[in-house]
Amino acid sequence: MRLLEETIKKVRPDLYEDIKKEVLFFQEKYTGARDKVLQDDIFRIIEEMEGIDLLLFPIEDEELCGFICEYKGQTFIYINTYLPYEKQIFAAAHELYHFIKNGHKELLHRKIIDDDEKIDLEESKANLFAALLLVPDESLRKELDLLKVKSDKDIDELKIIKLMDTFAVPYKTIILRLYELEILNEEKTGKWLSIPDRDENKGILYQIKKHKIGERWQKRTREVKYSNLQALILDNDELELLPKKRIEKDLAFIRQDDQNE
Repeated sequence: MRLLEETIKKVRPDLYEDIKKEVLFFQEKYTGARDKVLQDDIFRIIEEMEGIDLLLFPIEDEELCGFICEYKGQTFIYINTYLPYEKQIFAAAHELYHFIKNGHKELLHRKIIDDDEKIDLEESKANLFAALLLVPDESLRKELDLLKVKSDKDIDELKIIKLMDTFAVPYKTIILRLYELEILNEEKTGKWLSIPDRDENKGILYQIKKHKIGERWQKRTREVKYSNLQALILDNDELELLPKKRIEKDLAFIRQDDQNE
């Protein structure tokens, strides 16, 4: 399977260890613990970091998870809230990596990018950073102990969806983390990755709805949030930096979206 073939643990085990160290450094600096399970707390962390504005808005596109861009010196991270909540959470952690790597290298413990790399692994690096941050090794091992999972023979779909619920991440993220911890070998990983995860009539999503475990992370929140945009508009009004009609138009646009949530 292509997803497994592009996994950094398989392609570049040395780079896997480097990124793992960067995640540990980030955890100690911003979460206070190496084993903290973040779930949707990732959004609070991003909002509290200097230099980022977080934008949330639903766009009916299953492929558009989010992006990061810079405008007039300010960095914006956008997350598509049309997607299931678990994907929004993962997308936020993914874009956080791009922010750290591209705009704020001082947050990194040391450089993790090889200048002479011939293969573009940027998206894979961001995915790995997100997976390691959201599903820490120590926490995953503790959960596996609670579920009495000692080898691949102990794993079933019910235990998988329990792990998804604990960490609030997509199905494939959990499977790849089990591969990275060497609970699953390549053959078993490939088999698990072949199971449908978004079909309501079979596979993982069916099991989630059947057992009613982790349904909260499957909801499409459709949240709308423009960071501190409303506050900035009101500041401009108080300082008379923009025409009154422009202020009223911008505020009406934001408040209309709030009413439509």
